[in-house]
Amino acid sequence: MSAAEVHAALQDWAARLVSLGAVVAGRLRPGLAYAEAVALAAHHGYDLSEDVAALWTWRDGAATAAGQPPAHLAPGQEFAPLDASLRRSREYHEASLAEARGDRRTWQAHWVVAVHGHALPLVLDGSRPGPDTFRHDPHAHPLHVARSPLAQRVARWHEMVDTGTWRVARDGTWDVDLTHLPAVPHAHRQDLT
Repeated sequence: MSAAEVHAALQDWAARLVSLGAVVAGRLRPGLAYAEAVALAAHHGYDLSEDVAALWTWRDGAATAAGQPPAHLAPGQEFAPLDASLRRSREYHEASLAEARGDRRTWQAHWVVAVHGHALPLVLDGSRPGPDTFRHDPHAHPLHVARSPLAQRVARWHEMVDTGTWRVARDGTWDVDLTHLPAVPHAHRQDLT
Protein backbone atom coordinates (compact mmCIF):
# COMPACT_ATOMS: atom_id res chain seq x y z
CA MET A 1 0.00 0.00 0.00
CA SER A 2 1.46 3.32 -1.05
CA ALA A 3 1.67 6.49 1.01
CA ALA A 4 -0.95 8.00 -1.33
CA GLU A 5 -3.38 5.17 -0.50
CA VAL A 6 -2.73 5.63 3.23
CA HIS A 7 -3.32 9.38 2.84
CA ALA A 8 -6.59 8.75 0.97
CA ALA A 9 -7.90 6.41 3.69
CA LEU A 10 -6.96 8.89 6.41
CA GLN A 11 -8.45 11.82 4.48
CA ASP A 12 -11.76 9.91 4.29
CA TRP A 13 -11.55 9.35 8.06
CA ALA A 14 -10.87 13.06 8.63
CA ALA A 15 -13.92 13.95 6.54
CA ARG A 16 -15.97 11.54 8.63
CA LEU A 17 -14.67 13.17 11.83
CA VAL A 18 -15.76 16.58 10.54
CA SER A 19 -19.23 15.27 9.68
CA LEU A 20 -19.55 13.76 13.17
CA GLY A 21 -18.43 16.96 14.90
CA ALA A 22 -15.41 15.33 16.56
CA VAL A 23 -13.14 17.84 18.29
CA VAL A 24 -10.07 16.12 16.89
CA ALA A 25 -11.02 17.22 13.36
CA GLY A 26 -10.13 20.82 14.18
CA ARG A 27 -6.97 19.92 16.08
CA LEU A 28 -5.12 17.84 13.50
CA ARG A 29 -1.71 19.38 12.89
CA PRO A 30 -0.34 19.86 9.36
CA GLY A 31 1.62 16.91 8.02
CA LEU A 32 5.40 16.80 7.83
CA ALA A 33 7.29 16.81 4.56
CA TYR A 34 8.72 13.35 3.93
CA ALA A 35 12.29 14.73 4.23
CA GLU A 36 11.39 16.18 7.66
CA ALA A 37 9.97 12.83 8.81
CA VAL A 38 13.09 10.96 7.63
CA ALA A 39 15.42 13.43 9.37
CA LEU A 40 13.42 13.23 12.60
CA ALA A 41 13.42 9.43 12.43
CA ALA A 42 17.20 9.36 11.86
CA HIS A 43 17.63 11.56 14.94
CA HIS A 44 15.85 8.84 16.96
CA GLY A 45 17.76 6.00 15.28
CA TYR A 46 15.01 4.86 12.90
CA ASP A 47 15.11 4.20 9.16
CA LEU A 48 11.55 5.25 8.35
CA SER A 49 9.99 3.97 5.12
CA GLU A 50 7.64 6.17 3.11
CA ASP A 51 4.61 4.00 3.89
CA VAL A 52 5.25 4.12 7.65
CA ALA A 53 5.92 7.87 7.53
CA ALA A 54 2.63 8.34 5.62
CA LEU A 55 0.64 8.69 8.85
CA TRP A 56 2.67 11.74 9.88
CA THR A 57 3.10 13.18 6.40
CA TRP A 58 -0.72 13.18 6.31
CA ARG A 59 -1.01 14.93 9.72
CA ASP A 60 1.62 15.28 12.47
CA GLY A 61 -0.61 14.30 15.35
CA ALA A 62 -3.38 16.22 17.05
CA ALA A 63 -2.78 19.33 19.14
CA THR A 64 -3.66 18.99 22.79
CA ALA A 65 -4.68 21.89 24.98
CA ALA A 66 -5.05 22.08 28.75
CA GLY A 67 -8.62 22.27 29.95
CA GLN A 68 -10.10 21.10 26.65
CA PRO A 69 -11.69 17.71 25.97
CA PRO A 70 -9.32 15.05 24.62
CA ALA A 71 -8.77 15.04 20.87
CA HIS A 72 -8.57 11.32 20.08
CA LEU A 73 -8.32 10.07 16.49
CA ALA A 74 -10.58 7.18 17.53
CA PRO A 75 -11.93 6.29 21.00
CA GLY A 76 -9.11 6.30 23.55
CA GLN A 77 -6.47 6.72 20.86
CA GLU A 78 -4.18 9.71 21.18
CA PHE A 79 -2.55 10.66 17.89
CA ALA A 80 0.82 12.09 18.91
CA PRO A 81 3.30 13.94 16.69
CA LEU A 82 6.02 11.81 15.06
CA ASP A 83 8.69 13.08 17.48
CA ALA A 84 6.70 11.89 20.52
CA SER A 85 5.82 8.59 18.83
CA LEU A 86 9.45 7.87 17.96
CA ARG A 87 10.57 8.82 21.45
CA ARG A 88 8.04 6.44 23.01
CA SER A 89 8.95 3.70 20.51
CA ARG A 90 12.64 4.06 21.44
CA GLU A 91 11.75 3.89 25.16
CA TYR A 92 9.78 0.67 24.57
CA HIS A 93 12.68 -0.80 22.60
CA GLU A 94 15.29 0.08 25.24
CA ALA A 95 13.10 -1.36 28.00
CA SER A 96 12.62 -4.51 25.94
CA LEU A 97 16.38 -4.91 25.50
CA ALA A 98 16.92 -4.46 29.23
CA GLU A 99 14.29 -7.09 30.03
CA ALA A 100 15.13 -9.51 27.18
CA ARG A 101 15.27 -13.14 28.08
CA GLY A 102 17.18 -15.07 25.45
CA ASP A 103 15.90 -14.16 22.01
CA ARG A 104 12.45 -13.14 23.31
CA ARG A 105 12.08 -9.36 23.12
CA THR A 106 8.75 -7.68 23.63
CA TRP A 107 9.53 -4.78 21.27
CA GLN A 108 11.30 -4.77 17.90
CA ALA A 109 13.56 -1.96 16.65
CA HIS A 110 11.45 -1.45 13.48
CA TRP A 111 8.15 -0.92 15.34
CA VAL A 112 6.76 2.61 15.70
CA VAL A 113 3.86 3.62 17.94
CA ALA A 114 1.19 4.99 15.61
CA VAL A 115 -1.53 5.82 18.12
CA HIS A 116 -1.11 5.80 21.88
CA GLY A 117 -4.05 3.75 23.09
CA HIS A 118 -5.55 3.81 26.55
CA ALA A 119 -4.74 0.12 26.91
CA LEU A 120 -2.49 -1.09 24.10
CA PRO A 121 -0.66 1.09 21.56
CA LEU A 122 -1.42 0.71 17.87
CA VAL A 123 1.92 -0.08 16.24
CA LEU A 124 3.19 0.24 12.67
CA ASP A 125 5.55 -2.59 11.74
CA GLY A 126 8.25 -1.03 9.56
CA SER A 127 9.51 -4.42 8.39
CA ARG A 128 6.28 -5.10 6.48
CA PRO A 129 4.77 -3.14 3.61
CA GLY A 130 1.35 -1.65 3.94
CA PRO A 131 2.17 -0.49 6.63
CA ASP A 132 1.13 -3.42 8.77
CA THR A 133 -0.55 -2.49 12.08
CA PHE A 134 -1.28 -4.35 15.29
CA ARG A 135 -2.08 -3.71 18.94
CA HIS A 136 1.05 -4.34 20.99
CA ASP A 137 0.53 -6.67 23.92
CA PRO A 138 3.88 -7.73 25.42
CA HIS A 139 2.23 -10.82 26.92
CA ALA A 140 0.66 -12.12 23.69
CA HIS A 141 2.38 -14.55 21.36
CA PRO A 142 3.16 -12.83 18.01
CA LEU A 143 1.12 -15.42 16.07
CA HIS A 144 -1.99 -14.54 18.08
CA VAL A 145 -1.92 -10.80 17.42
CA ALA A 146 -4.33 -9.51 14.75
CA ARG A 147 -2.53 -7.56 12.03
CA SER A 148 -3.92 -5.44 9.24
CA PRO A 149 -2.71 -2.74 6.84
CA LEU A 150 -3.33 0.80 8.09
CA ALA A 151 -5.99 1.51 5.45
CA GLN A 152 -7.87 -1.64 6.48
CA ARG A 153 -7.67 -0.55 10.11
CA VAL A 154 -9.19 2.83 9.15
CA ALA A 155 -11.96 0.98 7.28
CA ARG A 156 -12.69 -0.87 10.53
CA TRP A 157 -12.99 2.49 12.31
CA HIS A 158 -15.68 3.48 9.78
CA GLU A 159 -17.47 0.21 10.49
CA MET A 160 -17.45 0.93 14.23
CA VAL A 161 -19.16 4.28 13.54
CA ASP A 162 -21.58 2.70 11.07
CA THR A 163 -22.76 0.15 13.65
CA GLY A 164 -23.16 2.76 16.40
CA THR A 165 -20.46 1.15 18.52
CA TRP A 166 -18.54 4.42 18.33
CA ARG A 167 -20.26 7.80 18.19
CA VAL A 168 -19.35 11.37 18.95
CA ALA A 169 -21.02 12.98 21.96
CA ARG A 170 -22.36 16.54 21.97
CA ASP A 171 -19.08 17.86 23.36
CA GLY A 172 -17.18 16.37 20.39
CA THR A 173 -15.56 13.55 22.33
CA TRP A 174 -15.95 9.84 21.66
CA ASP A 175 -18.63 7.70 23.23
CA VAL A 176 -18.50 3.89 23.04
CA ASP A 177 -21.48 1.55 23.25
CA LEU A 178 -20.29 -2.06 23.11
CA THR A 179 -23.87 -3.35 22.84
CA HIS A 180 -23.66 -2.39 19.15
CA LEU A 181 -20.42 -4.30 18.56
CA PRO A 182 -20.93 -6.66 15.62
CA ALA A 183 -20.88 -10.31 16.64
CA VAL A 184 -18.22 -12.13 14.66
CA PRO A 185 -17.74 -15.83 15.30
CA HIS A 186 -14.22 -16.90 16.26
CA ALA A 187 -12.37 -18.45 13.32
CA HIS A 188 -9.59 -20.86 14.24
CA ARG A 189 -6.33 -20.17 12.47
CA GLN A 190 -5.19 -22.95 10.17
CA ASP A 191 -1.87 -21.42 9.13
CA LEU A 192 0.08 -21.95 12.34
CA THR A 193 3.33 -23.85 11.92
